[in-house]
Amino acid sequence: MKRKNDDEAMKRKSDDEGIVACLSHEFRDQPNIKRRKLEEPSTDLDLLRFHRTHYLLCNEKLILVLDLDQTLIDARDVGNLTSEEEYLLDPTNLAISQVKADLFMFAPQMLIKLRPFVRMFLKAANHMFEMYIYTKASRLHALRIARLLDPHGNYFVSRIISKDDRPGCDKKSLYEVLGHENVILILDDNTKVWPNHQDNLITIQKYQYFASKFLRRHDDTYKSLAEKKIDESESDGVLKRILEVLQNIHRLFFHPEIGVDVAYRDVRLILKLIRQKVLAGCALYFGEVMNLGPPEESHIWGMAEELGAMCCVELGPAVTHVVTVDLETEEARWAEQTEKFLVHPTWLQAAYFTFQRNPEDNFPIEKF
Repeated sequence: MKRKNDDEAMKRKSDDEGIVACLSHEFRDQPNIKRRKLEEPSTDLDLLRFHRTHYLLCNEKLILVLDLDQTLIDARDVGNLTSEEEYLLDPTNLAISQVKADLFMFAPQMLIKLRPFVRMFLKAANHMFEMYIYTKASRLHALRIARLLDPHGNYFVSRIISKDDRPGCDKKSLYEVLGHENVILILDDNTKVWPNHQDNLITIQKYQYFASKFLRRHDDTYKSLAEKKIDESESDGVLKRILEVLQNIHRLFFHPEIGVDVAYRDVRLILKLIRQKVLAGCALYFGEVMNLGPPEESHIWGMAEELGAMCCVELGPAVTHVVTVDLETEEARWAEQTEKFLVHPTWLQAAYFTFQRNPEDNFPIEKF
């Protein structure tokens, strides 16, 4: 175990050195990099952002904007529970013993389930970030959830943004966040609501504890986590992995060997570089991919490129992975004959959500 930990530490040090060298070069030598410098403010709001950003950087803190529903919690009207989920309403049912501490009833008849590890996540993140809640739900809903997540008011204080603050707007913006965009990260399960801030966004896998009508329409065998009486892992789940990524970004941002003042550093570039290392060295060929049409026009193709993979339009020796949903295709047979990795598209999605290359054997096509 010690040898394994030492090897991991050496690898992380090597990875850090490469990223630090790249960051030093980018921040120092490329003035056209997409970042916002701490320029003198021209409006009162700019002045607030300027001083708040300066204060946070002096205290080695960044800003983290957090979505609520299906990011940190899942919520469901009691009347919309499936018959297999109604056991959650019975406090004497032994099946809820493992989730009881994270399951809450709000009037009128609303069940709230906290995502596993969320309390530890917030406690750890609070040391590195000034945190905001940003939800498309009502302010009342946001305040109720904030009291569950932060009963002593240590994390969010008044930094809560809801749909009531942006009436009639179905998108989210960093306008209300008191900080410059080069120090802000966003954690949200929905990429579409952040059209102008994709570079700041960490997309998290949706937390769907209760049944999803959409998923059920597309899969007759689908069951929710609640129906299966299971949950995400506390020790090795989605939030735990995201916390590790945030810790890595924070460490690199304030790394002492980056020869540029912190005011000119940018979390967006660090996030981009970390993503690009996930599948670096992989060359993917896309076959039948969920009936999305030409692979190069699909979201999953762009996802692969963000992760540092090379996307190939032809089969050949350079290809390391064939991504498809159908075993009965020419490319699938080619992959088996040439002993290339043959994986389901969920392998790529898992890499995107976890920021790591997961074992290919865990994503065989016949499993899905």
